[in-house]
Amino acid sequence: MAKHAIKLLFLPVLSLLASGQQLPQLYISSEGQSSLQLLDLNTSKLTTLYQIGAKPDDMTLNSAGQLIYSVPNWGTVNLWDPTTGVNTVLATGIPGARDLAIEPGGQSMLIAKYSAPAEIVRYNFTSGETTVLVGKSAKLGTCDGIAYDEYGNLYAVSNHNTIVQVNPTTGAILATLVLEPHVGVNGGDGLTYDSYTQSLWATHDGKTGIGLLQIFVTPSGFMATTSSGFVYLPLKGIGNVDGIKSDGKGNLYIGAIWSALVYNIPSNTITKNIVVKGADGVSLVPGTY
Repeated sequence: MAKHAIKLLFLPVLSLLASGQQLPQLYISSEGQSSLQLLDLNTSKLTTLYQIGAKPDDMTLNSAGQLIYSVPNWGTVNLWDPTTGVNTVLATGIPGARDLAIEPGGQSMLIAKYSAPAEIVRYNFTSGETTVLVGKSAKLGTCDGIAYDEYGNLYAVSNHNTIVQVNPTTGAILATLVLEPHVGVNGGDGLTYDSYTQSLWATHDGKTGIGLLQIFVTPSGFMATTSSGFVYLPLKGIGNVDGIKSDGKGNLYIGAIWSALVYNIPSNTITKNIVVKGADGVSLVPGTY
């Protein structure tokens, strides 16, 4: 399995590491600053775009480039338009709303409700209605990161130490990948799919280590539901990690609470580490990468 992991991580052409490569701009949902921010990764300039008034969690973008973010304490999911500067509440009554994933086709979005009890909720952009996809009976424990792969398979981080594969129509749990023995909140957090490695990537946070998980998938889902189905890559000198996004070009962008990171997959290196004081969710600014 180790050979397979190295092949996925380091085989692709390393032209991405050429000097002078321009990095994108990054939207950040700042938990520490209760705001939406814009970070220029080339200059380290950080700009506050919108003061929310409460601590946000995850962030994603729709096809129009509008920012969609969750506010767990308010139980809301909101939209902020960078062109007009207008903020709109999309969904209410979802206490503990955290990670978000716009579904294939862009007509709906999934919302991970963290706990009490954990659920996965579907929001329809046209009707404005919410329905429960994965309910209390699934006993997720908690729910954090949520992502689709390129094959249309759906995954979520459950109870910190587990990744579950979910039927996107019925909400049934199809397969389970246990990352490690359960120790408090140790385990996966943010989750994204990276087309460059054709893998899921999760941030890993807790006393047992700060790092990244590369999770191998196939057209039918998990490549394996044992420890051979993923590899752990520690991030030295990093205190926390949370939100994660891929550019599909060999780079991962990570909200690490008090910094924003760029991790280059081929070189297994953190190429940028910028202090931002509260980064949680992140999203790449369209047209800058």
